[in-house]
Amino acid sequence: MKKAIIAIMISMLLFVTVPAVTATGNFGVYTPTKATTGILWSDNFDSYALGTDLHGVGGWKGWDNDPTWTAFVSDTQARSSPHSVEITGDSDLVHEYSGYTSGNYTFKTYVYIPTDFVGQSYFIMLSDYTDGGGQNNQWAVQLRFDSDLGIVEYEFDGVQDVLILGQWIELRVEIDLDSDWHQFYYDGLLLHEKAWTAGPNNQGTGFLNIAAIDLFANGATPVYYDDFTLYGPDIAVPDLDVTGDLAWAQVPAGSTQTATLEVSNVGTAGSELDWEVESYPSWGTWTFTPASGLDLTPAGSPISVAVEVVAPNEKEKEFDGVVKFVNLDDPSDFVEIPVTLSTPKPYNTPFMTFLERIVNRFPLLQRIL
Repeated sequence: MKKAIIAIMISMLLFVTVPAVTATGNFGVYTPTKATTGILWSDNFDSYALGTDLHGVGGWKGWDNDPTWTAFVSDTQARSSPHSVEITGDSDLVHEYSGYTSGNYTFKTYVYIPTDFVGQSYFIMLSDYTDGGGQNNQWAVQLRFDSDLGIVEYEFDGVQDVLILGQWIELRVEIDLDSDWHQFYYDGLLLHEKAWTAGPNNQGTGFLNIAAIDLFANGATPVYYDDFTLYGPDIAVPDLDVTGDLAWAQVPAGSTQTATLEVSNVGTAGSELDWEVESYPSWGTWTFTPASGLDLTPAGSPISVAVEVVAPNEKEKEFDGVVKFVNLDDPSDFVEIPVTLSTPKPYNTPFMTFLERIVNRFPLLQRIL
């Protein structure tokens, strides 16, 4: 059984005028994804009912076609609303593929590991898989999320990175079956690369084939996956990236605030990105220049988007939300930029409270002040 195999492989002022301040910091969310023209398969679980047992649904099944190892659709976390799949406890969920034996491919998914995660959970890709195949099945990628060590590790090459908790993280595998090579990216950064047929143990017994993925809980507490996509082969595909800040503190009510965001296509050479601002907060009056674009290439990136918002005419208020950019050819490829804005608040310190009481006691002081 696979579980046995993995075990083996394993100052105070009275009156102050507060100027408008633009907060700093990068609030961009890097979420590159391929375009629809290159999509061979995808699943985001949003079409399934909440709580669906995935064994025998949408091409998913438990390991060895055993319903014991199934997983369920969840709304506890979701990158694309409203659902994801929860991998926990006995979950050992498989999805098979066929016919992918040459050319270049990109496989992507997103994983959410809660801050209270406990255990070791696995993301696995296989170059050969058969129900009941046991040790004859061939692993190509074996990624371990380890709560005790606080790492994500590409087993068993000793390649590690810090385990990121409490947010959606991209897992991306670039696979070149013609050259027998693959690269694994964690949160947009290259974690490891080697021959596709090498296998986790580097015995070189794998096949030039994308056979299956396996989401193995290994008894750990829940982790969540969403927005699976397989792209290729040999398709020039765009990736959407948006960076910049939309944070304003203590701005006058009704004032106009500005900022600049940068939209980029970080995809493959020759790809063209069609994008737009899909949504923004309902408070204030927003203007984006431009609010959309067509045929943005990597060479032509980035382009600037001027953002203007008229703050609500309400004092002593805090507002928040997100501005969402989307790849028009692939709704799962989106970037959400957090927005915060606050209008001035009065100083409410013990000294100011005391001063207010004194002034209220003496009308002459009120007239002077």
